[in-house]
Amino acid sequence: MTSLTNLTQRIPQRLVFFLGKGGVGRTTLATSFAQACALNGEKTLIVQWVLQDAVSSLFAKPAAGHDSEPVAPNLWAMNFNPDEAIREYFIDHLKMRLVYNLVIENRHVQRLIHAAPGVQELFFLGRLFWLVCLSEEIRGTRFDRVIVDAQATGHGVSLFTVAPTIAQFGMTGPLATECDRVAKMIANPELVGTALVTLPEELPVEETLEFLPKLSRDLGRPPNALFVNRSLSPFAESDRAALDEHHVLEIWKKRLSAEKALRALSLLHRDLRKRVHFESVLRTSVNQSAPDLPVISVPDIGLSNPEAAAPAVLQGVTDWLLRNVNHSSSVLSSNVRFADLSDEERQ
Repeated sequence: MTSLTNLTQRIPQRLVFFLGKGGVGRTTLATSFAQACALNGEKTLIVQWVLQDAVSSLFAKPAAGHDSEPVAPNLWAMNFNPDEAIREYFIDHLKMRLVYNLVIENRHVQRLIHAAPGVQELFFLGRLFWLVCLSEEIRGTRFDRVIVDAQATGHGVSLFTVAPTIAQFGMTGPLATECDRVAKMIANPELVGTALVTLPEELPVEETLEFLPKLSRDLGRPPNALFVNRSLSPFAESDRAALDEHHVLEIWKKRLSAEKALRALSLLHRDLRKRVHFESVLRTSVNQSAPDLPVISVPDIGLSNPEAAAPAVLQGVTDWLLRNVNHSSSVLSSNVRFADLSDEERQ
């Protein structure tokens, strides 16, 4: 059994949401996971909802729009557009072109749609429902995986509450039907999975620990996995001396003569040790509150290759997921030792 098979067993659902605080590398992890699924032979779509497509450029492709565009073998990208989704819903689904032209396109109605909480989120989920449950029947198009690079934590979690909340109002008509089927889709653990992404830093760890029980409560089940991005564990777990400042400075004294350079290295090392500390805090808290949740340490690719551009980082994370992820262990090992990086990697 390959490590990739183990990863897809840990997160086997067709529709997978990647969630996390802004700036933690959520897009990189979501895209890396999508690329890993594609390399496994699964027809995979990664869905965003952002002002500017952040995925296609990683593959040197033009920005994707509301319709899916190929970016790599077995891999497509799309960027949700709420206005286009509403047009599709009324014209293509409800066959109400006249109502759309006369009512929905009215500028006052447009202001209401954009201002009303939950409306755009509902149409986003409706689009995902169509991709997962209807597109094969209607258009003959099927994706084995739909990976969602969700919005930042606070906004992302609202996706799981908007449809059930509206459904509780007891409304009737097309909108009520839409809410009902979206709520049933989210509640299906065999169809919908989630993965959290965080950094081993104080604020992301605090927010993750606050968010984890809320997500489990709103979704009715815990997430499939928690990815710790830019982790030092894969480098240092087999060599505890790598965390000792004096040990590292002794290695570098032979290469650095300037006292200022040594002081700068000391500050950098303290920052790295903070990452190790906060990852430890995260692991301890998660082990107490959700002992079955795997915590997956994703190495800081830039640590050994600081000049790497975004596509190279993406490829490095994907390669690491393919080689190392094993669902049987929540602490992932690596043969790389932080203190024993090559001279080329240190520079």
